[in-house]
Amino acid sequence: MGFFASVEGTATIRAHARSFVAAFVRRIETGLLPHAPRWRCQYRVTHQGADGLRFRATDWWTAINVGLNEVELAVAPGGRVHYAIQYWRWAGYALVLSGAIGVALIAAFLVFDIRDYIVRHPRSSIPGLSTEQNVAIGWVMALFWGFAWPWILIALHRRPLRRLMNQIVAEVDAAAMQ
Repeated sequence: MGFFASVEGTATIRAHARSFVAAFVRRIETGLLPHAPRWRCQYRVTHQGADGLRFRATDWWTAINVGLNEVELAVAPGGRVHYAIQYWRWAGYALVLSGAIGVALIAAFLVFDIRDYIVRHPRSSIPGLSTEQNVAIGWVMALFWGFAWPWILIALHRRPLRRLMNQIVAEVDAAAMQ
């Protein structure tokens, strides 16, 4: 899951590497995501060098907030910042939550005879489909939302993480230039 729940990108900065890294560390210490509640935005620097740093979410509330679980930034000559984000804790939360929903739906279908329910409550079925087709759709939905959707969600989460990191890098770069 670690490789699947990761994203990399590159951004351009104007500040010198040392200034950028120092400004990024200050941003982490004062709140990486300024509009998030402090209890959902707790990160700590795990390594700091002259031309890069690594930081991570300190707790589960922070890890599931936006998915910046483990982040590594490296400033290259020429004002390029390469970042690598691993969001395996965020992905794990998505898998567990969706799996619990899937198991609950399957248990409900087994405990409460879904076929009998559809027969007794015809308004709960999709018009034009047979009872068996409605039952099959219910099972497919339970399996999809419980066990396929989280993998799709994990893959779709790359783009928002890349956008967020590019925004943070731009804001830190502007602060480092002051």
